[in-house]
Amino acid sequence: MYFEKYQSSGQWRWRLKAANHEIITAGESYWNEADCDHAINLVKGTTGSTPVYRR
Repeated sequence: MYFEKYQSSGQWRWRLKAANHEIITAGESYWNEADCDHAINLVKGTTGSTPVYRR
């Protein structure tokens, strides 16, 4: 599993993908990249050491 962080319409979004690149879940949009990172870290707290890739 890995996290993918990306911009869409000027806002930051994230999604968690499986090893086969299928989307498992996705978060809402954030104006600030730091807020998006914070949301990812909250989810990572429940998934262990899942990497984050910026697209």
